[in-house]
Amino acid sequence: MGGSSHVEYVGASSVRSDVVCTLCDRTRRTDELLSALDASESAVYDALSDLETRGVIVETPDGWRLSGIGRLVADTLARQHATDALLAAEPEYWESHDASVVPEPFRCRLPELGEYEVLRAAERDLRGLVPWVVEKVEAVESCDIVSPVYHREYQEAMPDNEDSRLLVSEPVVDDVLLNMEDGPYTRVYEETDVRVTTVSFALGVSERWTILTVPTYDGRWPSAKVYAESASAVEWGRDLFEHVWTASTPLETYLERQ
Repeated sequence: MGGSSHVEYVGASSVRSDVVCTLCDRTRRTDELLSALDASESAVYDALSDLETRGVIVETPDGWRLSGIGRLVADTLARQHATDALLAAEPEYWESHDASVVPEPFRCRLPELGEYEVLRAAERDLRGLVPWVVEKVEAVESCDIVSPVYHREYQEAMPDNEDSRLLVSEPVVDDVLLNMEDGPYTRVYEETDVRVTTVSFALGVSERWTILTVPTYDGRWPSAKVYAESASAVEWGRDLFEHVWTASTPLETYLERQ
């Protein structure tokens, strides 16, 4: 018993996990725990004794509460459960797509997407989800976009205002925009700020939604996209965008170096 970590020890027992989760919001008496938990009386008493011995919970005159250790264990278990829920919703997607391109702090926060759906293009649909993305972008007044691949439709749909920002990848600038017959940029944005980045994922964020695209392990750029509309998903998307935006290069500066 003493050799395992606190998280492993609590997580190894559904009763111990339930006790810790039930104590997350407030102190509870033993009789309250017995009523709240779907376990036998003896199992609950054993769990309370074991958790107290491990320093996860503390008995007070008002009942049982989490210790500092218990609070950290509870937070870790909550993240694990949230990750399990994220993966269970679309296991085939996460198995075949490379989430490692998302910076580690934001991979850890992926469960903040909450309820989401994976949109996939119909087989043999050459345009894929491009029209769907264009429709989403055109329906909002402003948005932040990370685009590692080029689509003229995306470029035309991008809002042009001071509340919108566009991040394009170096290959898009070097291999596409700089080689266009009509110049390095077919559309000049008067207000939208444009920068250049090296990231390998696509991201769209507005006040209504977050759209995430990561590559597949077979090297192809996928048409499948993760779409979420919760407030926490939008906050996650905004934080991720700010992270990559801060490390990016203004387009004018990048072009001057070419």
